[in-house]
Amino acid sequence: NSTINLNHKNIEKYQILKIESPTIGYVVYSANGYSYLGPGLPSYYVEPEVWTWRVTCPIGCYVRQGLELTSVHTDTIPYGTFLRVTRKTVNSMGLSRLQVESMTSNNSESKTDRDVSYARLNSTGPRNRTSAIATSTTQLLEHVESEGNINQKISGWVSEALNPLSGQRGNILQPVPFPVPALYRVTLADGAVIRSGIELSSPQIGHATCGTVLTIVGRAYSEHPVDRCLERLKLAGSGGWISVRLNKTPPRDCLVVEMIGIDGTFDPNEAGLYHIQKQRQVINECNSNIATQSSFDTQNMQNLRRSLANLSSTISSIPDEDEGEQGGHLENSGELSSITSTAVPTLYRSGVATGASIESQSTKDCGSKALREEHCLICLTEKRTATIVHGGTGHIACCLTCSRILKARGDKCPVCRLPIDSIIQQFWA
Repeated sequence: NSTINLNHKNIEKYQILKIESPTIGYVVYSANGYSYLGPGLPSYYVEPEVWTWRVTCPIGCYVRQGLELTSVHTDTIPYGTFLRVTRKTVNSMGLSRLQVESMTSNNSESKTDRDVSYARLNSTGPRNRTSAIATSTTQLLEHVESEGNINQKISGWVSEALNPLSGQRGNILQPVPFPVPALYRVTLADGAVIRSGIELSSPQIGHATCGTVLTIVGRAYSEHPVDRCLERLKLAGSGGWISVRLNKTPPRDCLVVEMIGIDGTFDPNEAGLYHIQKQRQVINECNSNIATQSSFDTQNMQNLRRSLANLSSTISSIPDEDEGEQGGHLENSGELSSITSTAVPTLYRSGVATGASIESQSTKDCGSKALREEHCLICLTEKRTATIVHGGTGHIACCLTCSRILKARGDKCPVCRLPIDSIIQQFWA
């Protein structure tokens, strides 16, 4: 309803909001420009057309015209600002770059005005689910514009994280988590491939047939392909990841799923219980698949049971329920299968058919050094997630980001000093 600014000797600025519903009182809106509240309804932040991120680096976010850091610097988005990300790619230096849109005000002190402007920027999407938000933000903007503030649209490219070559590490901006779970329906005739991790090269653990309704609790970009990173959706209950579109060049990148709404069974006051129940549902589905499998080797059985035990260890107080979910065919090639699945109303997840476990098996012992515990030789902080290829051999010595930078700079392998032919992201299987 109104904003009050407070100054403190240790903190530059507080912004306090007076609220009238659901109760009358005051709440902290922001401290030092970093807001604790966002504009709009919870459903607004799960919209497919509006992928909301926020600047988490205290010095702000540098916007440039192009992908490379040598391109023209056009603006700086302040710390805590909400913005929209439309694309991710990797530049020639091996750095992740994001294409963004945001709104700024000529009054640098008007943090509330910036957030309201951002809501208006994204409230005109083709789905038009944000009409209620548009109405409220328009009323607020009338007040903003009456005070002489001019809002300007910013667009360009920003770095997702600090450049490791600067000697610093950390995110510059991060996606806003889903405040409520979203419901998506599989629309592709051949269904959706479910994988254990974000990357398309992670193990395939299941398949959702056309017409299946999935509960989604998050989204992220993949690291491959580097010129057009893919948007991936996270299934509830640690159930895996699916793609929004096929990994093909436009216009053949057909939609795999479409959003149909939010999960009405989600209670924000019992969020933990909701996610525990979703985990239990995934476990029951996998147990059911184990019981109905006619043949599989002992190692696959052990892997699946070990993953189930890890997933169940913290939720043993929740009683088992009989889901009785069976059937379906696993897709066997890429993101599009040549096998037409029989539509069933349930989700088929199984790590048995492909020898994969529920959770991504990202680490594995390799010799006596146990490389899964080794850190990158360059940054000394990240895990070794890439293979530096030279000729017919390679070394697993660095993280993906540092490996890409080494190749971009023309450096040699830090282990054997051979010229680097290529960098591949590696997974332990």
